[in-house]
Amino acid sequence: MTAPLRIGILTDGLEERFSDGVAAIANGGVGVYIHELVTHLRRIDPVNQYFTVRFGRGRLDLYRGAHARQHVALRQTHWNQLTYRVDGPYRHLDFDVLHYPNQLGGAFLPRRQRRVVTLHDITPLLFPHTHPRLRVLGYRVLIRRSLARADHVIVDATHTAADLLSRGLITPERVSVIPLAAAPRFAPVAASAGFARRYAPPERYILTVGVLEPRKNHATLLEALHRLHAQGEPLHLEIVGKDGWHWRDPLAEPRHAALRPFVRIHRNVPDADLPEFYSRAAVFAYPSLYEGFGLPLVEAMACGAPVVASRASSLPEVAGDAALFADPHDPAELAAQLLAVLRDAPLRARLRAAGQQRSAELTWQRTAERTRAVYERVCGRA
Repeated sequence: MTAPLRIGILTDGLEERFSDGVAAIANGGVGVYIHELVTHLRRIDPVNQYFTVRFGRGRLDLYRGAHARQHVALRQTHWNQLTYRVDGPYRHLDFDVLHYPNQLGGAFLPRRQRRVVTLHDITPLLFPHTHPRLRVLGYRVLIRRSLARADHVIVDATHTAADLLSRGLITPERVSVIPLAAAPRFAPVAASAGFARRYAPPERYILTVGVLEPRKNHATLLEALHRLHAQGEPLHLEIVGKDGWHWRDPLAEPRHAALRPFVRIHRNVPDADLPEFYSRAAVFAYPSLYEGFGLPLVEAMACGAPVVASRASSLPEVAGDAALFADPHDPAELAAQLLAVLRDAPLRARLRAAGQQRSAELTWQRTAERTRAVYERVCGRA
């Protein structure tokens, strides 16, 4: 009988803020990915053993029940993630494969340690001005070694795979495209009095969700909002996210003074409130300059919000025909697409239906099943 695999999954992408055991929006897409992946792997796979491994501040006490003891806390130093050796104090764990689900890792592990890396995007290389200098430097120094040492690389979309292949960072046989998904709680919900008390939402609003950082392109969205107001659509804009790197509130600029009564920023919104934010929205706007996947876009579609997104990176691939698209550098085109959704009821209905159908095709169970297949292939079980 074949022995079960011992699989270690790094949790350092999870921050300390959780709501009822659910990764909150403060964690961003990577935190949600780690949480949902570990949860569903343990749900679908009763044979193999899964260990959550922490080098820094990643959560270990998130997973209860039969797996409560399958945690490993190593010394809390940043560089351990690069230099951890299985022949050290945790040799007895003897992982068959170690999974780094947050970009890079394992660059200096001994070659005998099998490893899988999930690379969500390469924006520090493509858009270095949207990331801290140390992060950009780390990518430039480590990405080739980390990907060369990985037994297999997982990406969220074919666009990212193409980026890696075109730069000679990976070979086709060592990369798999495994899409993400919206959690089951993301579904259309009725308006509630509790939500209304907490947020006092306007009757009609544009919604955008994501970490507050330059790459999310809020500046172009505000320029589009000016154009909507000029064309007789004085909508409100609700921005949901946490403060990210180098983000400056664009409303502080004098040219946006007229928009200030119409724009609100909601920081640290718990995931429990996100479905209603999406469900109430007249339209969901996602004008990001680059996304490896764009998880909020799928969450919005799952909740029945019509979507207008950037015609950039992976977003057309993820949304398919369930969204309208605009050049992220063209506020006039973005405004025109938003206006089309706002004024065309049949178009809104089509986008809502198509969005829910598209989001239903993406499930965390399927993500977990395909990830397990990668582990088994790396370990010679497939």
